Amino acid sequence: MRNITDLNSLSDDALLHRLSRLTGQSQHVTADLVAHIGEVERRRLFAREATSSMFAYCTEVLHLSECAAYLRIAAARAARKHPILLEMLRDGRLHLTAIKHMALLLDAADESHREEILQCATHKSKREIEQLVARLKPQPDVATTIRKLPKRRGRRSPKPEGQLGPDQGAPGKFGRGGHHALVIMDT
Repeated sequence: MRNITDLNSLSDDALLHRLSRLTGQSQHVTADLVAHIGEVERRRLFAREATSSMFAYCTEVLHLSECAAYLRIAAARAARKHPILLEMLRDGRLHLTAIKHMALLLDAADESHREEILQCATHKSKREIEQLVARLKPQPDVATTIRKLPKRRGRRSPKPEGQLGPDQGAPGKFGRGGHHALVIMDT
């Protein structure tokens, strides 16, 4: 492993090549991590480690952030149903957020459309994936209803002590009315 000063001495081409190689390695490691999380959850080994869930195990024992744990667990669950997702994560065609969203589409799609859906998602950004999901699996419209709210019971609560009414603010740009603020000065 190189330290920062060693990186300073790399040529631009060498640095870009190394970054590309590390990204590929990271994708492989992430895919392996997701696969292991899936198997640990399937076997419920998190309970053996005195945690109540896979999420608790990931955050309390593995010390992943909540976001990192959530995405990896969601990807592991999706990959158990659709193993192709793990392959696509490993080779960089999909990222963790894409896998989370793709699971919803693949669960709803018939076998003949799954490959096409995955092709559409390949190398897409989070926003592009969200747009794909919205296009292929739109949410039902929210029912438009209007109803009368019930009348309030009891009296309106009194103003807290010291609260000014709308016409009692301090003068100037922050208040209304022509009242002057009380200024206390040390003499």
